[in-house]
Amino acid sequence: MQFQVPQFVEVEDKIVGPFTLKQFLYIAGAVGISLMLFFVIKLWLWFILSVFIIAGAIALAIVKINGQPLIKVATSALWFYWKPQTYVWQQEEKKAEKPAGEAKEEFSLENIISGIALKKSWQNLQTGTKAAEMFHWGTKNLQQRYELVRKITGDKQMARRVDYR
Repeated sequence: MQFQVPQFVEVEDKIVGPFTLKQFLYIAGAVGISLMLFFVIKLWLWFILSVFIIAGAIALAIVKINGQPLIKVATSALWFYWKPQTYVWQQEEKKAEKPAGEAKEEFSLENIISGIALKKSWQNLQTGTKAAEMFHWGTKNLQQRYELVRKITGDKQMARRVDYR
């Protein structure tokens, strides 16, 4: 037994000509407001206001940004700027230091077998930590700080900046 699977589920039905019901209501509402203004204000002012009102309604009905309707993008932008943004930075916890009698051997047999020594060496190679300490003998503490970075898309993100001096 075969069943038909509905396709194009996300596409809204065209009810009034080439427009969906929402699009038609945007345009019809703008035309209705423009008609009411015709009887209330002077002709030259009505013409200017009608152009802006109807153009805005057509933009709301037709324009899509990244596949989203303009009204959804506008409300999302409004809520983004209306709500306060909080950026929380959590300090990294310091590891408990071992007593002086227990010195950790970086290249012990156990560490080499488990891969810890290799992993630490690879991290030092990638970040340049040991190289930076070798080139700058006097700086044992590398300065670290967090900055707010704006991506190409406009999103903000906290990022760690490391200055090797």
